[in-house]
Amino acid sequence: MLFIEMRLSINLENGYPSIKFGLKETIMIKSFFTLLAATISTTAWAAPIPPLQTRLVATGFDQPLFATAPNRDSRLFVVEKGGLIKIIQNGTVLPTPFLDLSGSVDTSGERGLLGMTFDPNFVDNRRFYVNYINKTTLDTVVATYQASAAQPNVADAASAQTVITIAQPEFSNHKAGWIGFRPGEANNLYIGTGDGGFRDDPQNRAQNLTENLGKMLRVDVSADRFPGDTTRYGYAIPAGNLANGNPGINAEIYAYGLRNPYRDSFDRETGTLYIADVGQNNREEINIGSAGANYGWRVFEGTRLNFPDDAQPPNHTPPIFEYDHNGLGASITGGYVYRGLEIDGLQGTYFFADFVTDQVMSFRFTGTGITELTDRTAELLSPTGISGQISSFGEDGFGNLYLVSINGRIGMITAVPEPEGYAMMLAGMVLIALWVRRRERMCQD
Repeated sequence: MLFIEMRLSINLENGYPSIKFGLKETIMIKSFFTLLAATISTTAWAAPIPPLQTRLVATGFDQPLFATAPNRDSRLFVVEKGGLIKIIQNGTVLPTPFLDLSGSVDTSGERGLLGMTFDPNFVDNRRFYVNYINKTTLDTVVATYQASAAQPNVADAASAQTVITIAQPEFSNHKAGWIGFRPGEANNLYIGTGDGGFRDDPQNRAQNLTENLGKMLRVDVSADRFPGDTTRYGYAIPAGNLANGNPGINAEIYAYGLRNPYRDSFDRETGTLYIADVGQNNREEINIGSAGANYGWRVFEGTRLNFPDDAQPPNHTPPIFEYDHNGLGASITGGYVYRGLEIDGLQGTYFFADFVTDQVMSFRFTGTGITELTDRTAELLSPTGISGQISSFGEDGFGNLYLVSINGRIGMITAVPEPEGYAMMLAGMVLIALWVRRRERMCQD
């Protein structure tokens, strides 16, 4: 209230605020402060989640497929299908790519540079990881690089080392591509693989425990396993994977029975792993990742029996959410749980989209099921901003979420500004100031 140019002080009398005008009189304004408190309450806490919007951050990318950042880093790293990784810094796309793998990446069909993640100790070791389809072999390559010590916005191309190579069949689809670290599990890299295509997983690779396709893999990358080889980094097998020493099961497998878990994520607060698995003709599904889980493909597509002639797995883990192709869409794009600090009430909400129908949705996972399933399309998509074709969501170093459109645009999910509440508060202040002046003149008369 310092903007009121009067001899004004605020004290407590009989438990209520009061305004004193010099020594002349005290005017009780209990009703004003009650109104003020109500206005503040309405402004800040009336709606659990405010209306949302997508604020355009950058344009001009060539088929962007992902966006990410190291923890607490203000930059946003954008992965393009063709093999470039670019940086958005202070609202500007830097002219020099962070990394250029265009000479190594095959881009036919669903191939490309498909994933990226930063080592949890990136600040100290400058290490990050990429997932791409090799142009020569057409196999999946997960490799590690280091950012330049002298130029932090440029990767050291000579630092490339292969972590793992996964053989792929001749088909050009179902290559998945997501990689990531679970919060609090700094040593282990998770790798989502598709069944390799074509349709109906013709070799039943997702259920084959001697194949690394159609799986969620988990490998220990805490150290260089080939210190004498500058081209290989390698990995160890962490405790807790499915095989647990069984030589008949590939040691890298964490969970299996997946078709194309193209976009997955960890809840940065709880560590819960969300696996969005793209369906075939009928169902799109979201699963919760757990060691040893079998999500059912190809026998099941979601909860729908897809191959009745196959033996039904006794350990089928059904999705926490699924939708059919008669309504919400036909190709799921998994997202993230919002853990940012900018949007009150949104914390704990998981976002996902459908690439085919251009719908964006959200829900909350309770641990056993979902609540608050909400269609966010009208809020987050617009002809002048992000219009659709959501190839991925992104999460920056502070938990803010982004929509990545394959048409070249990146947008940040934000709350719609609500100036009305602040205007009401200011109007109330002006009115009380005018009332106080009038009262003072009456006292002087």
